[in-house]
Amino acid sequence: MSKDLPNSNVVDFPKRDYVRFYDDFVECDFCGQLTRGRVYDGAQQIECGACGSAFFEFYTESGGINFEADNGESE
Repeated sequence: MSKDLPNSNVVDFPKRDYVRFYDDFVECDFCGQLTRGRVYDGAQQIECGACGSAFFEFYTESGGINFEADNGESE
């Protein structure tokens, strides 16, 4: 594609290894920052994106939460 546009640079954006839990921002009870909560593949918790504290932990027999990233917009 950069051959078609001579003065363009291709930027590779890193893929997220988590999905957002909340649609809107919520305030973290631990650090006070606004976050949408993160759930990492295989994890058993929802955590703050700013400080990493767990909002909620799932205790199940399975190997954790599995997700398929949607390649949506990043925060």
